[in-house]
Parts: sequence; structure tokens; C-alpha cells
Amino acid sequence: MCPDFQNGFEVSTYIFFMDSLIDRAQDVKELRESGILLNALGSDKEVAKLFNKISTDLVPNQMLYSEVQRRIQSHYDNKLMTWIAQFIARHFHSPWSVLAFIAAILALASSIVQTVYTVQGYYKPDNPPVIYLT
Repeated sequence: MCPDFQNGFEVSTYIFFMDSLIDRAQDVKELRESGILLNALGSDKEVAKLFNKISTDLVPNQMLYSEVQRRIQSHYDNKLMTWIAQFIARHFHSPWSVLAFIAAILALASSIVQTVYTVQGYYKPDNPPVIYLT
């Protein structure tokens, strides 16, 4: 932040960008679990408090992370992906629910195949009746 030399405000812009992602301890937890953030302070609440506190008087370079922010916003605005993520989080939270879903799909598929073969055999019998004329 020194005015004595030429800089692009990379560090302050990064801190400002991280502050835009972090508002509470849950945000720190998600970033930490994704491998984006390494927490050496102790609690996630302290990290959130630190980022919110040190970014108050920063002068960021708005163009430095604009593409990343645009892509994050477009991903956030994609409702279909949001619904899919909510569906997966709600219904497939354990391995047993995934196995039950796969078993249900297999049962449904085998039922459909059995129905197709039954109907096909009714309309096209393998051994047509033979009529002997004597």
C-alpha cells in the first residue's frame, strides 16, 4: 500500500476478494474443506472475523479478479445446478440412499424389459399355431 513504488495492489486485492467470499464461519469451513484456504488461526470464526476486519480500508484493483467474480456469479445464478445440488444433498446424503436409488433404478429397468418381452411375445408368438388339413 506504499505510494513510493509501482504496484498493482495484488495483495490488497486478494484480501478484498477473499473478504467478498467470507462473511461467516460457515464460509471459511467450505473454503477450507475445498482446499482453497488453510486455517492456522484455530477457529473458522476467527478467520472470518480477521478477513472482515482487515479488508475495511483496502484499495483493490477491481479488474484483477473480475473474471473470477463473474464466473462465480454466473455459477451461482444457474438455477438448474442449484436445484441439482440441493437434490443430491437432500436425498443422497448417505451411501445407503445411493445404493437404494441404484436398486430402484435396476428394478424399474428390469420391469420395463420384462413388460416389453411379454407384450412382444403376445403379438409375435415364437411358435405360430400349425393347422393340419387332412
